[in-house]
Amino acid sequence: MRVLIVEDHRLFREAFRTSLHERLPSVVIEEAGSGEEALRRINGTPPDLIFTDMRLAGMNGLELSQELKKDFPRIRIAMLTGYDFPEYRRAASQQGVDRFFAKHSLEWKAIEEFVQSIPNNTQ
Repeated sequence: MRVLIVEDHRLFREAFRTSLHERLPSVVIEEAGSGEEALRRINGTPPDLIFTDMRLAGMNGLELSQELKKDFPRIRIAMLTGYDFPEYRRAASQQGVDRFFAKHSLEWKAIEEFVQSIPNNTQ
């Protein structure tokens, strides 16, 4: 399984990657610091799952999700945000986001279960 973490805060991105790898060592994890970089890294071959921050410089996580779902409708997307508001959850759902996780209270058991529920090769 391939996972792409899209997060503009390097320290959070690295900590999230490390924690995810410790819990699920067989997962191949890639990183991008922006929505635009994520689209370049995908380059026609999407990962099975993308964790994206909602607030990114340039293209935000909602715009990235919309773009990805248009080109790769079966890709799974999880939104990571420090802004856990009902209107953000609704907006994320409308853009095809599959799960929503608040950064300040990451539930690693729920994240593990979500990742493990996703079939490989979403192309």
